[in-house]
Amino acid sequence: METGTSIYAVRTTIGQERSVTDLITTAVIGETDVWRCPFCLEEFSSEKATKDHIKNCKKKKKKTGEPELVSTNQLLGRVKAILVPETLRGYVFIETTEFRDVEIAISGVPHVRGRVGGKVSIEEIDKFLAPPPAAEGISVDDVVEIISGPFKGERAKVVRVDAGKEELILELLDSPYTIPVRVHADFAKIVERAAKKEEPEVPEEGVTVAVIDKDQLDDEDSFWAHEPDEE
Repeated sequence: METGTSIYAVRTTIGQERSVTDLITTAVIGETDVWRCPFCLEEFSSEKATKDHIKNCKKKKKKTGEPELVSTNQLLGRVKAILVPETLRGYVFIETTEFRDVEIAISGVPHVRGRVGGKVSIEEIDKFLAPPPAAEGISVDDVVEIISGPFKGERAKVVRVDAGKEELILELLDSPYTIPVRVHADFAKIVERAAKKEEPEVPEEGVTVAVIDKDQLDDEDSFWAHEPDEE
């Protein structure tokens, strides 16, 4: 994050994060300043181009005049980044110099549900920016389908998870031989979760288990604690 900028959160319709981002990006970089010739009223995207036109403008005759600035892109150079975490649905984050830039950027954009009050720290969203390890969520005894490689289409049971290498040790279910197969976790898709045994937790003797009401948690400094602003 650049010095002098802050990150703000915008709530979106779930599944429409990308379309909202595209429209905000268009508002930020898709529009430029508009300059106009004072004689023929033809519009140009820069002051220099307008001055070059004025020199040969047929309606100028003997008159004098300067290019007229019709409108400016208020967001150009102010919005530094738009973040769309793959693992956090319903949110888009905008890094900019002032909160008013967010108001301008999302004005009239469909599927924007509201704005979250306050600033967002990079620490709060850092875990959503890095993709999770490929082997995360896969456990021993899960049944997976191999989606790439020589065993593509085969189903197998997970016998070991090598999280460090992001690899799985599998046993093919339809093979007459029990031969371990090593496959990268990216090439396996879970089709059946292993049944988990639930064991009730018994507190140790003399230990009091306290139930904490979430309303008592003091997390007012986190952006997650802020109520979204209304549209």
